[in-house]
Amino acid sequence: MSKEFEIVGSSRRTNEIDSASQNNKLADALEDNMGSIIEIAKNIVDIQKMKVQSEAILAKMAEDRKMLLTEAEVYVMRKNVDTKSVVDRMRIIQDLLRDFYSYNQTNATGLSGEEFTKIISDVLATMG
Repeated sequence: MSKEFEIVGSSRRTNEIDSASQNNKLADALEDNMGSIIEIAKNIVDIQKMKVQSEAILAKMAEDRKMLLTEAEVYVMRKNVDTKSVVDRMRIIQDLLRDFYSYNQTNATGLSGEEFTKIISDVLATMG
C-alpha cells in the first residue's frame, strides 16, 4: 500500500452570491420588517426607561431605609433615657422610703408609708 496521495480538484460548483444581490436582499428584508424593527426599538427604549425608573426607586428605598434606621436609633436612645429616668426616680423613692421607715420607726411623724410615697411620687412627677 502506497502512502502517496493525489490532490484532485473538485467538480462541484459553489454558489457565489454577488454583493449587489446580497445587499438587495438585505434592503428588501429591512423594508419588509421595518415595522417590526421599529417596534422592537421602541420596546428596548421602554425597557431602558423602566430600568432607570427602577434604579431610581431602589435608590429612594435605600435612602428611606437609612432614614428609618436613624429614626429608630434615635427613638431607642430616647426610650432608654426615659427608662433610665423612671428607674432613677424609683431608686430615689426607694431610698427616701428606706430613710423614712428608719426615721419613723415609732410613727413619730404621723404619716403612713403610703401617704409618704404618694407625696414623694407627686413631687418627683412635678420635677419632671
